[in-house]
Amino acid sequence: MVIETHDLLKISHDDIFSHSPIPHWAVQSLEKAPYVVVRRVHAPKGQVAIGIRGKERNERFGAFLPVDCVQKQIKPEHLKERNQWKNKLAPVFLTMEFAEKILEGYGFSWGPGGSAGFELASAVETVTSKSDLDIIIRAPKLVPVNLAIEIVKKFKKCPVKVDLQVETTAGGFSLLEYARDAGPVLLKTIFGPKLSSNPWAETKISV
Repeated sequence: MVIETHDLLKISHDDIFSHSPIPHWAVQSLEKAPYVVVRRVHAPKGQVAIGIRGKERNERFGAFLPVDCVQKQIKPEHLKERNQWKNKLAPVFLTMEFAEKILEGYGFSWGPGGSAGFELASAVETVTSKSDLDIIIRAPKLVPVNLAIEIVKKFKKCPVKVDLQVETTAGGFSLLEYARDAGPVLLKTIFGPKLSSNPWAETKISV
């Protein structure tokens, strides 16, 4: 099982552990929707760093989970393939129609993250009328800057703000920042952020 940042995992709340007390709201959230997102944090061997989300934006809690306690794994790109978002009327899901038309032309593997991804995985209403759309793009090979500029320009026409997160084997970075071509980009890794002139040339890091 290859577990990557942004993956959604179905779990039992009894299996998670943390170095600090787990908030009551986090336990309630897991009882309602037993799904967590994989965090970009280094975890001990045999464990995975997870994030629990609550109803409010400020309700986020980091914890850990034994890998062998994962009941189900859902990747953002799997959520896109299910197509159940095409029956939803929220602006975020309507924007996924635009995203599909734009990105399929480039051959990228991609899918929704954030609140949209969580709602599609858990079937619990999470998206609001004010939600942005987080898109996870898998890009193991270098994306030319001129191509990034072209993609970002097309996404400016979408109904809601879209955050395009590019994932390489070493970490993730903003496609918008990369498209500015103004020097190194902030590459987020499991050991923390670092500036990188070429995210694809960085040493491979695994969860």
